[in-house]
Amino acid sequence: MRDSRGAVALEFLLLFPMVVAMLYGAAAYGILFFGKYEMQSVVDQAASSALRVDRTRFSADDLSGQIVATANTTLEQSWASKSQRLRAGTDSIDCDVVETTGINFLSCVISRNNQEAPMVPQLTFGFLGKFPPMPDSMRAEATMAF
Repeated sequence: MRDSRGAVALEFLLLFPMVVAMLYGAAAYGILFFGKYEMQSVVDQAASSALRVDRTRFSADDLSGQIVATANTTLEQSWASKSQRLRAGTDSIDCDVVETTGINFLSCVISRNNQEAPMVPQLTFGFLGKFPPMPDSMRAEATMAF
């Protein structure tokens, strides 16, 4: 019995850092996925706001411009209401008309640089590198035909 003395302390010493790393990684990815969900929600709101434009009030030439203006206004207002941590590192935020095979699409995009302004701090472990691994950039896009 005396030979096993300190075995529990040694096991704790070896396993505790791994358990903490797993918990930190789970929390970090949870925050990252929630941020991506928030980005997608904003571009979805912007694209759906274009559906509420009264098409009978505008000529065919003015309709595209009005749809883009409405979507961009909604996109900017929705994005401004999100947390500063999420908005930091924003590369682009834009809605624009894309024409493909004669069909007009409204495309709303938000992209952010995750290296410039990471949502979650990464820990550096020397030769092991950074933990948890994070994507260099994040992008959310919503497209709608009109």
